[in-house]
Amino acid sequence: MTPSAASGYDWWFKTPGGAAYCRMESNAFMCTTPNDGFWIRMTGIFGDDVDIRKGYSERFRGLQAPAARVLGFGRVFYSSDAEVITCWSRRTGLTCKQFQGLSFWLGRQRGYRIYYDSPGTAPRVRPLFRTPQGIRCGIADSLEPSNPYLQCWRPSDGLMLGVAHDDAGRRGGHSRSEKAIGFRPRGFRLLEYGRTFEWRCLSVSPQFAEGCSTTRGVPVFTCVSSSARLTCRNRNEHGFWASRRSFYTF
Repeated sequence: MTPSAASGYDWWFKTPGGAAYCRMESNAFMCTTPNDGFWIRMTGIFGDDVDIRKGYSERFRGLQAPAARVLGFGRVFYSSDAEVITCWSRRTGLTCKQFQGLSFWLGRQRGYRIYYDSPGTAPRVRPLFRTPQGIRCGIADSLEPSNPYLQCWRPSDGLMLGVAHDDAGRRGGHSRSEKAIGFRPRGFRLLEYGRTFEWRCLSVSPQFAEGCSTTRGVPVFTCVSSSARLTCRNRNEHGFWASRRSFYTF
């Protein structure tokens, strides 16, 4: 395949300066860096047998092609409402993650890394609170700290719920993972019925939220605990609610 044929691909997005191009394929997600022709592909992304492949190809070297959008620094790409693939664009590079945890990083000039989230690995968050229903919530160990992500899970069945500060106009996300089943770590204070929790940040814009804590700044996440459910939302009024057996994203 020639470079011109690669230019004709239906690219979903590119990063600033055309440093990386990415596209969805049939049960796969692929990115390439035109400066060196490196490509990396996640296969089996809609099932449990996800894998990753990589290599170099002359057909991608020097690629210049139209794309559906430019994923600016600090912006997030979601493949769908189900967030099968999520990508974060930063000045240091692009990071993309499949919903079960397998992820890769591409440097803007050179280099790549692959991260394997093995079975049984628990959610990694900064602990915030737990509810009487047993739901636990925290700020995710984020690939983009300036865009905080609130993540909650239900240990009884592995339901995962989350919402970003900059949600790109999308509703809260959800998935299920065996990694969260039965995971009840300590350090999560009880948010009793009738209480409200706020995660506040000192520097807030539509894209970024920095200098965050539970005490000072503008609320970027607000969670309300009731006897029926936990409801969490961001400043854009997107989020989710969860009870002992049900949930909904909005």
